[in-house]
Amino acid sequence: MSSALYSAGALIDQAHEDDIWHASWISGQHKLATAGSDEVVKIWDVQSGECMQQLKGSDYAITSLDVNKQGTRLLTSSMDNKIRLWDIESLDGTRTQTSPLLEIDAGAINAWKSRFINETTVYGEDDTTSTRSSMIGSCTDKGKVRLWSLDKGALVSELSTSRPNFMYAMAASPDGALVACAGVGSSVYVFDTVTGSLVSTFAGHSDNIRSISFSRDSGLIVSASDDKQIQLHDVRHGSAVATFLGHTGWVLSAEIHPDGQYIASGSVDTKVKIWDIAQRACVETHSQHSQAVWSVAWQRESDQVAISRPMLASVGEDCAVQIYDPLLA
Repeated sequence: MSSALYSAGALIDQAHEDDIWHASWISGQHKLATAGSDEVVKIWDVQSGECMQQLKGSDYAITSLDVNKQGTRLLTSSMDNKIRLWDIESLDGTRTQTSPLLEIDAGAINAWKSRFINETTVYGEDDTTSTRSSMIGSCTDKGKVRLWSLDKGALVSELSTSRPNFMYAMAASPDGALVACAGVGSSVYVFDTVTGSLVSTFAGHSDNIRSISFSRDSGLIVSASDDKQIQLHDVRHGSAVATFLGHTGWVLSAEIHPDGQYIASGSVDTKVKIWDIAQRACVETHSQHSQAVWSVAWQRESDQVAISRPMLASVGEDCAVQIYDPLLA
């Protein structure tokens, strides 16, 4: 009998006034950002359960949440079609921040999801190198990904899947070289952020895709779908790796463990599952939530702080934040 990997730890009940759709760790810290339909981002100290700060930019539900790899800035998209960039480096815990560093009016449903795209080194034919500055990526309801400059919020380029489908899932590779989108239509599309070319299309699902995420080495993408499946894709070779079956409802979120050994997933069936990639099997199921689990997130390290045994967080329709503590080294 295998040993348990994670145990249910801290629970923050009624963390929001309505459904929590997103969770993202502040890199290198024990702080978690959450957001959803109650229009507010909350940043939690998961050890004390204290809400350290709130960010509120509008009276519209928040459809996307991301934190940069330095843990200093936070990105949101809302149903008012605005992308907002927030400074979270200094948290005073005494106020609600209402003034973002940058606000982009992306246009109607042009930013359902938004993500930081990290700096990319570009190699020229004459062996020269240049660095593309960090950007923001957003996905649209017309099958496109838009790239925006991080400093001024100007539209830089537009990448097209050639299919006019609603893309409501998006991910950027940690190395900054790739951006992926998915949604209605059951396929995952992967683009080169420098050339703008479509480099891979994965079409293994049979229903809409709710979530996509890259591995830390940028070599794999995991996708979660309404077909109740989780699929793992090899980006470098453009091939399918594995399919994971076990949820009894739509799978709303899936994310690869930082060491690449496990996948965590959350579903409409209220379960959080941990899957062993090598075994192609579910090795743990957690049942703390009473309603749909909208997001799961592994704790992330930063350039300055290494985390060898990351915690796991899940949030959902029951308005709760659940933390899971690692049991094994």
